[in-house]
Amino acid sequence: MIGGNFNTPLSALDRSSTQKINKETSDLSYTINQMDLTDIYRPFHPTAVAHTFFSSVHGTFSRTNHMLGHKTNPNK
Repeated sequence: MIGGNFNTPLSALDRSSTQKINKETSDLSYTINQMDLTDIYRPFHPTAVAHTFFSSVHGTFSRTNHMLGHKTNPNK
């Protein structure tokens, strides 16, 4: 299990609709998928919109705290 503040939203539900996905976020998502990891919050809350960060400069909300676990076996 990997936990922490990745300082980026990992899914469309984790960010304001106006936020763009940058290359670093895209690369992180690709790496997470290649390692067969998933945000363990999403399967239990597939449509929940909860934000942990607000950028007053950009006027956007994001959920940047994530707990990652293996997709098929959480014990890996």
